[in-house]
Amino acid sequence: MLNQLALPFLVVGGCTALMILKDLFRHPHPVAVMNIIWPLTGLYMPFIGWLAWWYLGRKPSHQLKIALLIPRKMQKTTNWQTIFISTSLTAAACIFGDIMTIPIVTLLKHFAITPALWMQAIICVIVSLFIGLLFQFLAIRQREKHSFYSALLLALKTEVFPVLIYQLGIFFFMALALKFVLAQQINPLLIVFWFMLQLAIMIGFLFSWPANHFLIKRGLNPVV
Repeated sequence: MLNQLALPFLVVGGCTALMILKDLFRHPHPVAVMNIIWPLTGLYMPFIGWLAWWYLGRKPSHQLKIALLIPRKMQKTTNWQTIFISTSLTAAACIFGDIMTIPIVTLLKHFAITPALWMQAIICVIVSLFIGLLFQFLAIRQREKHSFYSALLLALKTEVFPVLIYQLGIFFFMALALKFVLAQQINPLLIVFWFMLQLAIMIGFLFSWPANHFLIKRGLNPVV
């Protein structure tokens, strides 16, 4: 039963990501890193990701309206659109972290090293933080022309807290999934595993939303 529900969600998520990717070739986003973020948004938000891209990312007038291209010092309001964009960047970093952790753990097992779940979680957080910092750094450098060290420091202030909160949401959901659905087994060959991960990323999005709202409201998050 769960497999029958999981497969359509995963397929629609994949199709949504491909639709956004195809549209990006014709309508590339002016902030370069968002051309990576938007297809990933469609991957874990089937169809909703396409609507978000259409109304928040595709139209230049909307990009300006939600402060995607306005320098941080000129931003005066915080709305749900800016929080969505900022949280989607955090989500993309966590997706890379989750996906890249699997081959890292597989490689460790190849060398007869079997890390415990908490060690796998630490690896995932470290990779997510690295990717999140890279995304924020690239966006800040393109938008505000900061120096290398200034942009890196701002990226650290911006991304560490939301990534940690996002991963907390993912771990919370996956802990429940491992106990009640996956029988304590992380098996990337199972469709249900990827479905649970897809749902976990959605839950992480909800967890991280208040964190990004907090940073944006206080001017600590430059919003890409």
